[in-house]
Amino acid sequence: MAHGARALSSAWGRPVLLGAPELLKTESRSVVVRAQVRGGPVPAIILKHFRDDPVCGLDDQAGADFLTRQGLEFGPRLLAADVDARLFVLEDLGRGRTLEELLRGEDARAATGGLIATARLAGQLHARTLGLQSEYELVRQALPPRPQRVRVENARFLLDNEERLLRWLSAVEAEAAPGLHEDLQDVARTLANPGPFLAFTHGDLAPGNVLFTANGPRLLDFEYAGMRHALYDALMWLVTVPLPDELIARADITYRITLSSQCEAAQADSAWVRARATVALARTVNLFQWLHPRVLEEDREWAPGLSERAALLHHLARCRALLAPADGFPGLARTLETLEARLRERWTVPPFVWPAFRELDELE
Repeated sequence: MAHGARALSSAWGRPVLLGAPELLKTESRSVVVRAQVRGGPVPAIILKHFRDDPVCGLDDQAGADFLTRQGLEFGPRLLAADVDARLFVLEDLGRGRTLEELLRGEDARAATGGLIATARLAGQLHARTLGLQSEYELVRQALPPRPQRVRVENARFLLDNEERLLRWLSAVEAEAAPGLHEDLQDVARTLANPGPFLAFTHGDLAPGNVLFTANGPRLLDFEYAGMRHALYDALMWLVTVPLPDELIARADITYRITLSSQCEAAQADSAWVRARATVALARTVNLFQWLHPRVLEEDREWAPGLSERAALLHHLARCRALLAPADGFPGLARTLETLEARLRERWTVPPFVWPAFRELDELE
C-alpha cells in the first residue's frame, strides 16, 4: 500500500488520505479494494493489486489507461499505477446493479433494457476504437511485454489445440468431416487479422462485468482486453449467455446499427453474417478445447446455474443457428453438427432460463 500512496501522491501532486478499505474481491489472481478519499479530486477510488497473472493484470491496467487517454467513458478512469507493486488505482464508479443482477431479478423489462443497453455500449466502444491500434499499442508496450498480441494468442490457441476437439469426437465415436483443419485455419486467420472489424474489445463481456451507474452502463475488469475482432464481445448474447431468441435478435440489431455508424463492413449483410459465424465457431470450438471429455461421465457447474453439458449444447445450437445463413466452413460445420447429434443422444438437459424471463418462458 505504501507504493500506492506514492503513486497517488505523484498523480495528484499532493498526498491524499484514504479511509478504511472495503474489500470487494480477493482471489488468487487479484485483490480489489474500495477506499474513500479525503483531500483528493474524487470521493472514492478502487485499488487493484494483481498477483499470480501479471499479463492479465497489465492488460487490465492498459485497457483502463487506453480508454482514459482517449477520453472514452466506457469503464473507470485510470488514476495512478505502480508497475513494480502490481497495483493500479481507478475511479470508483459507485454502487449499482450489474446486468447479471438484473437477469437474476424478477423484472423482465429491466433485464431486457439492460441487455439492449449493453449491446449499444459494446457497439459504441468498438465504433469509437476502430483504427486506434497504434494508440493502444503505445500504451500496452510501455508496460512489461506480453508474449504476443491477444488476437494472435486467441488464433494460436485455436490451432494448437485442435487435437482436443478430435479427442471429443473420438470419445463419442464420431469422425471429423473433410476440411475441418482447413476451416479451423480459416477461422484462426480471421481472428489474427480481423481487417475492418479490428477494435478495442473488453474480452470478457459477461453479465457480471456490466455495471449500471448513475451515468449509464460501464464495463468492469479489463483483464482480457485488447485489440481483436470486435464481435468477440458480441459473443455474450450471440453464443455464451442463454437468452430468449427474440432478445438475442434485438441485441444483435442494436449492436450492428451502433457499430455500423463507423464500420462499413458491418453494413454489408454478407460480411456481417460471416463475421458472426467466425467468432461463434471459434468460441464453440474453444469450449470443447477448455473442457475435457470427462464431462461425458460427470456433469459439473460451468457458471452459476449452468452446467458444463448445458453450456456445450447451448454453444452448439447457437453456433448452428449462426452458421445457417453463412457461406463457408462446411467441414467445421458438419463436424460440430455430428458432435451435437451424438451428445444430444446421450444427454437430456433442460434449457437454462434466467429468473427474469421465467414467467415469459412459462407463458410460451
